[in-house]
Amino acid sequence: MKKRLPYTLLFVIIAMGVMMGLLRPYLLETAQLTPFFTTKVFAQEMMAQHTWGFIFYAASFLQSCFAKPWLGASLLVAVLIAIAYATRWAFRLSNDLFGLCWIVPFLLLARYTHMGYMIYVSKDVAIAFTWPLAILLILLGLGLIVEGLRASVRRPKGFRQKAKGLSQKPKGLSRTFLCLSFIVFLGSAYWLWQQTYKDKNFLCSLQMKQATEQSDWEQVIRLARENRQEPTRLQVCLTRLALFKTGQMGNQLFAFTDGSAPYNAPEQQQWLRLMGAQLLYYHYGKPGFAYRWAMEDLVEYGERPMYLRMLHRVAQLNGETALTEKYAEALRHTLFYKDDTEVIRKEAEAIKPLLNYTDQLDGDNGLIEFYILQSFASTEGGSREMVELSLMCSLITKQLDGFWPRFLALMPVWQGNIPVHYQEAALMVAQLQGGIDITDLPIDPQVRQRFERLVEASAQMGDSASNAYSLRPEFGDTYWYYYFFVEGLKTT
Repeated sequence: MKKRLPYTLLFVIIAMGVMMGLLRPYLLETAQLTPFFTTKVFAQEMMAQHTWGFIFYAASFLQSCFAKPWLGASLLVAVLIAIAYATRWAFRLSNDLFGLCWIVPFLLLARYTHMGYMIYVSKDVAIAFTWPLAILLILLGLGLIVEGLRASVRRPKGFRQKAKGLSQKPKGLSRTFLCLSFIVFLGSAYWLWQQTYKDKNFLCSLQMKQATEQSDWEQVIRLARENRQEPTRLQVCLTRLALFKTGQMGNQLFAFTDGSAPYNAPEQQQWLRLMGAQLLYYHYGKPGFAYRWAMEDLVEYGERPMYLRMLHRVAQLNGETALTEKYAEALRHTLFYKDDTEVIRKEAEAIKPLLNYTDQLDGDNGLIEFYILQSFASTEGGSREMVELSLMCSLITKQLDGFWPRFLALMPVWQGNIPVHYQEAALMVAQLQGGIDITDLPIDPQVRQRFERLVEASAQMGDSASNAYSLRPEFGDTYWYYYFFVEGLKTT
């Protein structure tokens, strides 16, 4: 027992450290992508569709517990520990070789932790628990068979005592086995760490997405600000949305890095669509598109709670009472995703000012960001929120022909306190297009002076890539820098 306990404790520390420390947002996302319902229909379907349906049913139940990361991680660790002890029992390994029993638990844990973006497209049932449960049952069955065979072989008492004496290993050989066993254990732990998907943009994206699902916009902004890598387009889109929702878009947007880092995944799927399309369309007041993608993904990948939650939100936003109750009833039969009417009501209050148009499904071809930007950039009129989104999207897409009508329409709203980026844009557009006298606009003198310095520096240095690098420290947080130097981004 004294030789087994240190291995067990060390495995618990390593496994819980990886899951609860590094991969906590990954566990939360896994739970959202795991269908499990407390209904007879679901249980019958699982049993009917799979030969080992009871294993898939149990695995889905356990994996859905990742919605409470400490609970799901504890359950997975418990199953993996049971596998280690079952391995020792089934193969009758000595305590000196107990470290070898942890190879399979580490391999099974790595099989789950290495998935990364692929959890969105994998159709395997409860990948974290299915194989561990199956292997545990196999080991227990094997152990029972071995136990039965041993019981059936009856040997003389003297022979057993002699065999026992022969089986005792010399102390030096015991130490050799113990060292070898411990080295294998550490090697398996290292392999787990190497195989675990640790991409920082992926984990940051998950945290931003989950904060967006809670309408915790300040958390989204904080995560974007703390990120030190070039962001993916999903991170950029979620940051813009959070800045819009908090009213900081006009003052802060171009202070954040506008990058297009590739998604670190073996298959270049439309990851922005798979991870963020439903949320972006929903919060930008395009519920038809949000509903469409949630339904398409549900048909493709199953009744995952993530899709049902969006379908429920859209139905409630649209005032479809019967449909809302249908999805609410489905969510009530999950373990952790219940009907949160108050949260949805607050979301709807913020979204309704964006519903001043016909939500027409005219096709986005999966190009979510491009469609949203172009849609708002070409929108005319509507609520204050829609006019500001139209103005900002025209700046982002660098389509400045309609800048002045939108800018002037918002002047009464600003009451003399024009957001900084719109001041910057007004100075630049007036310079580029001419014909507009902006002398009387309430533009901060420091913004004017900064623009004059940029014009002078650009005239001397030009707009080459090397000059962009030189000008970034002073002007990198301005719309001017974005307009002249930020190019080639893939808005997909």
